[in-house]
Amino acid sequence: MDEWWWWLLTCGFGLYFVILLLEFNRPSQKLQEQIDNQEQRRVDMAQRLDSARKQIADIEARQVQLESEMEAMEQKRQESLPEANKRLMIHIPNGPFTMGGRDEEYPRGERPAHSVFLTDYYIARYPTTNQDYREFIQCTGHRVPIHWQRGTFPTGMAQHPVVNVSWQDAAAFAAWRGARLPTEAEWEKAARGEDERPYPWGPRFTEGERCNGGGAVGMTTPVDEYPEGRSEYGVWDLCGNVYEWCNDFYDEEYYKNSPSTNPKGPEGGQERVVRGGSYMENRAGLRATHRDGVTEVTTRDTIGFRIAMNADGTVSG
Repeated sequence: MDEWWWWLLTCGFGLYFVILLLEFNRPSQKLQEQIDNQEQRRVDMAQRLDSARKQIADIEARQVQLESEMEAMEQKRQESLPEANKRLMIHIPNGPFTMGGRDEEYPRGERPAHSVFLTDYYIARYPTTNQDYREFIQCTGHRVPIHWQRGTFPTGMAQHPVVNVSWQDAAAFAAWRGARLPTEAEWEKAARGEDERPYPWGPRFTEGERCNGGGAVGMTTPVDEYPEGRSEYGVWDLCGNVYEWCNDFYDEEYYKNSPSTNPKGPEGGQERVVRGGSYMENRAGLRATHRDGVTEVTTRDTIGFRIAMNADGTVSG
């Protein structure tokens, strides 16, 4: 009987120790399961990371390809610009013309009259329009004029000259078009021709028939509104409507020492030349000799611009 009891007691203790051993190993098993799960997650994340890296590499390769294609397209666009510009511009032949006014009727900044020789060049047939400028903005992301809303010009004004653009804005547009801003000598020759006419169309001023001036309209008009106001060379809208930025720095005394061949204005200054008057100017302000200076960061609803180009298609000043 004692042996039987001893055997039962031994079995009971053995079972108890087995249970203790199992309970002791349970946390270890859970930890191992967690380690196994973490390892599986690590493997999955590594696979996802490899996949993401491959996708990034593919995207970067595609981006490089697209950038290369864009550069090639831009290069082709740049190469085609000179001929495209010529179709939109007027050729002004080389030769001399008289720049400035001869008598006391003209302000000091427009005197003295002096002979200037210009090599041939091209100048835009029209001032840059709102439609032209919107295309520039859409392609480059350049800032829009302050009066535009939702990235575009007011309704019905596509063919009006763009305004509220600074000299810097105008220069940026010109560079994008593979062109430049005209010098004031180039602008004046395009307006006056070689016969010293005070207005692009001739010697006499006719209110409201040949240009938008005198405040009669009170706003800009389309750049092709006044066919009878064209210059001798066929350039439109040179006087009235809007002032036009020129490339030169402004100096009221510049004419006293101006070079006789291809003058490009002073080497520096606080203002840039504007030419042609605006829709608010009177007769004197609409003369082809009229000149003024405005800081190059200024924007006004009476200032726009047109572009120009050397005869060989280059844009160096």
